[in-house]
Amino acid sequence: MTKILSIVVLATLFTSCIKTADQVNREKRFDNMSEQLKDSQGLMADMVGQLKDMQKQLDQMNGKIEELEHKQGQANPETAKLTESVNLMKTQQETEAAQLLQIQNELKEQRTFIEKVTASIAAMSEKEKAPSKTSKKKSARSELDQGLQLIKENKYAEARTELEALIDHNDLTPGDHNKVMHGLGKVEYYTGNHEKALVYFSKIYTKYPKASLAPSSLLFIGRSLNKMGKKDEAKQAFAKVVEDYKGTKEANEAKKEL
Repeated sequence: MTKILSIVVLATLFTSCIKTADQVNREKRFDNMSEQLKDSQGLMADMVGQLKDMQKQLDQMNGKIEELEHKQGQANPETAKLTESVNLMKTQQETEAAQLLQIQNELKEQRTFIEKVTASIAAMSEKEKAPSKTSKKKSARSELDQGLQLIKENKYAEARTELEALIDHNDLTPGDHNKVMHGLGKVEYYTGNHEKALVYFSKIYTKYPKASLAPSSLLFIGRSLNKMGKKDEAKQAFAKVVEDYKGTKEANEAKKEL
């Protein structure tokens, strides 16, 4: 049985690396929203810089206008030229003021957008921390039943998709998790992936040797080893089924394999 236990250790390491499709999708949504937030913050910083520069220019222009208007009030032969310069600078001032107002409005829009994105990210984080247990539990159980039904209908590819999404589901009971592993083991066994089937069945047998699915899992371990050409190890597994699970239908089937 030493070889079986070695395979079991490899099986446990193999399954710990699997991610669910839901986790991948949530990570993508977070990355996209974070990227938008960074872009908006950069644009906002640029607009604040432009705003400061234009305010400085307006302040300087106001100073020059006041100086020219003061000179205009004095008796000066160049009054006409001063008046023209003042009017020109006032026109420029109005243009600058209009541009300043536009930047202020755009800045306000960016702040509003950043607030919305930040609120959305916060809401997603809270949802991740405190999921709706009732709805998810019902959904997970329904998906498990559907996946097992697909196996009975020999729709192995569809069953694999349904069950793989439940591997790390937090709201399933240990018994339901065993059903997920057992179902995936059968999918791989019946599609000829015997090494992968061995991984799933071994995880149930080693972790829960007294579980209701343990006899069946050990029986499939023997069958998988047999398909892989490991006849001696397969016989050891069948003998173990007969010895540890006397009186079960799995024990009777294992006797036929010996």
